[in-house]
Amino acid sequence: MELHKSSLVADLHCDTALRMLQGIQISVRDTSGHVDIPRLREGGVDLQVFACFISTNHPKDDCADYVHRMLDTLEAQFERNKANIAICTKAKEAEEIINSGRIAGFLAIENGVAIENNLEELKNFYKRGVRYLTLTHTSSNDWCISSGDENPESFGLTDFGREVVKKMNELGMIIDVSHASESAFWEVLKVTTDPIIASHSCVYALNPHDRNLKDEQLKALAKNGGMVGINFFPAYLSKEFNEKLTNAWEKSKKEKETLLNKYKDDQKKRREVYHQIWEEIKEELKGIKVGLSLVVDHIDYIVNLVGVDYVGFGSDFDGVTFLPSGLEDCSKLLEITKELVRRGYSESDIKKILGGNFMRVFREVCDK
Repeated sequence: MELHKSSLVADLHCDTALRMLQGIQISVRDTSGHVDIPRLREGGVDLQVFACFISTNHPKDDCADYVHRMLDTLEAQFERNKANIAICTKAKEAEEIINSGRIAGFLAIENGVAIENNLEELKNFYKRGVRYLTLTHTSSNDWCISSGDENPESFGLTDFGREVVKKMNELGMIIDVSHASESAFWEVLKVTTDPIIASHSCVYALNPHDRNLKDEQLKALAKNGGMVGINFFPAYLSKEFNEKLTNAWEKSKKEKETLLNKYKDDQKKRREVYHQIWEEIKEELKGIKVGLSLVVDHIDYIVNLVGVDYVGFGSDFDGVTFLPSGLEDCSKLLEITKELVRRGYSESDIKKILGGNFMRVFREVCDK
């Protein structure tokens, strides 16, 4: 407990911003979600990244405005809770906020569709305090190929995608390659002059999922000076869980498509349909146990492959339907520290994993 409290604890990714846009108040303990101020306090979280998620299928002419509305919501709620949380745009500023007894809120965007193929919009988001951009999501956008595409194009990034990377370097904005295809990953590394991150990904050698990074990618990321935030989603952690989840999802595919087509113009009803189907899948998978030790297995793998300086965690809280036992929400993060201690990690190495590695990248990219 003392080690956890004395460490700077940073979670590189949550999707709570979308839930805030939908009406939840971050000041109130919320039993339906994973992140709020009371539980961030309990979990000893010092820096929380709030990623503004937007789907590639979102109407193209509303993408930027939609993310701006999400940022408006974040800013308004942080302002109402300014005794407990404040936005940070530099590592030095984050440390000042944390030293004052508050939580540092780091603003990010998940999916490059938000900039509407316009570098001016990227600059606008930077001016609003956004400090990392996840280039794509589960399906490709116009300029970056997703790892989720079954037949990805070979280009990885278009010429415009390379301009985005260069502009992010120029601005001092962290490039996030979670969700990017292998081809896009390698294209980013050819162009970037700054360290990059994979904010919420796992290890391909432990679970061959398209969202996970292969050994050569991990080695290249370390050489670049970047880092990986291990995702808590069991489908990325466990090969067995992923196979069972895929099978359950395929079984419900016809029912899902029928209902979604029926309610194609009713977003509220579509969310209810998704919720219903996921509840059925949850019931089917409840016998499969995935524990928090698997999160640390993925950390171990990276440490053994490239060293302790290139790994942390990006929970994906409020963006995933399943979580490992023992990591049900952000109040449980002490359990990772306990497991790292149990496995014999030194105090200095634990501090790096809990947040020091991310702060190094944050400082190098954003404080310049």
